[in-house]
Amino acid sequence: MKKKKYFLLILPILFILLLSTQCSKEDVPPIVPTTGYNWPDQDRTYWPTDGWMTAPMEDHRIDPVKMNKANEFAKNDRFSRALLVVKDGYLVFENYYHGGAAEKSSNLWSVTKSVSSALVGIVKDDREISSTNQFMTDFMPQYPDFNNITLHHALTQTTGLDWDEQGPPWVEWIFSDDWVQHALDRGFDVPPGKRWKYSSGNSHFLTSLVHYHTGAVPGTLAKERLFEPMGIEFNEYTEPFDYFDWNQFREPLHQTWRRDPKGVECAGFGLYLTARDMAKFGYLYLNRGRWDNEQLISENWVLDSTKEHETDIYGRYSYGYQWYITLVDGHPAFLASGWGGQIIGVVPSLDLVVVLKYEAVYPQHPVPGTSHDDMGLFDLVVQAVN
Repeated sequence: MKKKKYFLLILPILFILLLSTQCSKEDVPPIVPTTGYNWPDQDRTYWPTDGWMTAPMEDHRIDPVKMNKANEFAKNDRFSRALLVVKDGYLVFENYYHGGAAEKSSNLWSVTKSVSSALVGIVKDDREISSTNQFMTDFMPQYPDFNNITLHHALTQTTGLDWDEQGPPWVEWIFSDDWVQHALDRGFDVPPGKRWKYSSGNSHFLTSLVHYHTGAVPGTLAKERLFEPMGIEFNEYTEPFDYFDWNQFREPLHQTWRRDPKGVECAGFGLYLTARDMAKFGYLYLNRGRWDNEQLISENWVLDSTKEHETDIYGRYSYGYQWYITLVDGHPAFLASGWGGQIIGVVPSLDLVVVLKYEAVYPQHPVPGTSHDDMGLFDLVVQAVN
């Protein structure tokens, strides 16, 4: 009897706690104002297709003392490899650390996800996709286990997929014969749309959609519609899938994109580019999909991709279509982020692109407040912009 009375007493408290937890995401204030980002003018004096033009940082309202503080921070991190700052379309700062170099390609890891999202945008622009609310089975009927998962769910990491992004289950997925089916075979924790959960499996659905729905090779599409127009060297990966251990995935390659056992580009990682190339991709999104006189990706797709579809991620971020959204020194920004601290950060209100490269063969997770803190470095760079 006493136990029953005790339970009845705590029941209202439990209900209140549950209610407050359920409402917490709705109470999180938006990062991006309702009016959207303060985008820069697209009327550029030049486009960096043939290479970045450089300029003194002082000519673009960057405090050299504060920028030196960011440089010293990067220098003191043994994992740092590159820091680039593009302001008003000009490369105003570029430095390499601990063996990094301008000509070095490295695995962008999960920065690759944002490029995969761009390919889906191109396919949608070509009217091969009518809506992101279409079911994935519409695009890949050979995988009926998608059930009620939509393209929007895959883009926003809300499929409900039961997933581990590390450890033996992740490696098991890598060495499976069919990455899409193996991911679906993991099952689901919650119904689609109910929870955000980071998953390279979700991301891989995107390049697979491009491959199976349109018949295009994702790498070819990226080369012809993105990389070549922007002046980025890219060589399609044609080697067969013959990996025997995870360390083979770590081996550095040059200006290419690894593929899965089905020959589909790895949507979640495996794209190899230089830091200057990363800056070009960020610059494309800063200009809302426009490059010179050509709209490589529709403005609507860029706006949808950098919109806060999911909020309260890791206590600092929102999430768009494979892009993170956050505040940096009080400015709304969106970024592509990869293992070890690889970052393409875009701050529209400052007409700014920041690129961070870190050790990519044996990456270490950044830790806030330590010498290896990618977002800490990003913050320092933005603080240097007056």
